[in-house]
Amino acid sequence: MTQERKCPVAKKCSGCQLSNMTYDQQLEWKQKDVEKLLGQYGTVSTIIRADDPYNYRNKVQAVFRSDRSGKIISGVYQSSRNGIVGIDSCMLDDERADRIITGIKELMRSFKLKPYDEGTERGFLRHVLIRIGKISGEVLVTLVGGTPIFPKKQSFVNALVKRFPEITTVTFTVNRTPEMLMLGDNEEILFGEGYITDELCQKKFRISSKSFYQINHAQTEKLYRYAIKAAQLEKSDILLDAYSGIGTIGIIASDYVKQVQGIEYNAAAVRDAVRNCQMNGLTRNIAFNKGDAGEFLQKKAKLGTQYDAVIMDPARAGADGKFLNALVKVAPKRIVYISCNPASQARDLKTLVKRYKVESIQPFDMFPHTRHVECVVSMSREKA
Repeated sequence: MTQERKCPVAKKCSGCQLSNMTYDQQLEWKQKDVEKLLGQYGTVSTIIRADDPYNYRNKVQAVFRSDRSGKIISGVYQSSRNGIVGIDSCMLDDERADRIITGIKELMRSFKLKPYDEGTERGFLRHVLIRIGKISGEVLVTLVGGTPIFPKKQSFVNALVKRFPEITTVTFTVNRTPEMLMLGDNEEILFGEGYITDELCQKKFRISSKSFYQINHAQTEKLYRYAIKAAQLEKSDILLDAYSGIGTIGIIASDYVKQVQGIEYNAAAVRDAVRNCQMNGLTRNIAFNKGDAGEFLQKKAKLGTQYDAVIMDPARAGADGKFLNALVKVAPKRIVYISCNPASQARDLKTLVKRYKVESIQPFDMFPHTRHVECVVSMSREKA
């Protein structure tokens, strides 16, 4: 059993909304929350807990500021007051990421570099993004400036990589918007390839600074294996991977079906998905399309296209009406709906249960110590 930890800045930070509870109490709270939202559709299975609810985040971001005395601080951004909680370590972050962020802060002092000041528009660094391949061990560091002027750029990067030899690539981008934690449109590669690779369910994936990739690797493996099993895939099946991102689910599922079609709105994610197919030697039975999922499925419905199964994983807002209505028309035999927001999932199920029977509801604790919970609902088509 994992020993409970207490965060000294929990009240100031508010990032871990349930950190005042023991881990078992958190799971009980989340179980009741999912039952309240989805219990009308069937029995909610016991939430699948994390083996280790600490240091699971493989994506870490830290904002940099100067305090009144000129000391450089870094930590968690709070949008409500445009402030930060200065910390050197977080119990959710991969410890390697926190060490690198602290190291960047120390190097900035030695190189006499200052964080960017929005008021005076002086200084350099706004925030840092770090991504870590849990299986590969590869590390991506993205430095986000408020201005394209990066004094002593190469010397700074050389010193950073020398101090942390586990870093495999460093990139630089500029965020000129008022929004914090945004990445710029253009990215300069300062060291390495500009991306890292990682392994998930024995498939390789290329991850860049903007790639959507689940932050809890261990729980993601559990969730994806469960979802693919719940889809009851057969070798003759044609599978639609809706809201496909960088292609993780479709690529993992491709071993079990005749054909996979993916649909994703984000063009950069589609490019990553195509590269990920190539990396895994998949050239024949899988294709990813760029476009709106609802419009894509509406066209398929008009053409009379049939899918045996659909695995859908929309953003927090859920699926739109176009997609849900077209999905009912296309009428695949099985639907597996993955959601990071059971509230929007509950809303969408109202449309789907008109023609589908809910077979199982399985929550996963993907984000321990926070209010968030991931949920997989599997459905089968009722006879017309």
